Amino acid sequence: MENETFWTLATDLAHWEFELFLIILFDFVIGILLWPRLKKIFKHHKNDDDKILQLERKIEDLYKKLG
Repeated sequence: MENETFWTLATDLAHWEFELFLIILFDFVIGILLWPRLKKIFKHHKNDDDKILQLERKIEDLYKKLG
């Protein structure tokens, strides 16, 4: 069995080709598949934050009217 060191991996073209393949596979393909779902989740949470902010403002207005 051959010992692999950092230097042997850094100078091995096949290693870098495999690394690039994995980057393309995981970063682009899976990212393209997951991005629409993530975008929907982010939008949902932003809408929730906006509703909470509106409720907090209404509560502040009621406190001002009562106090």
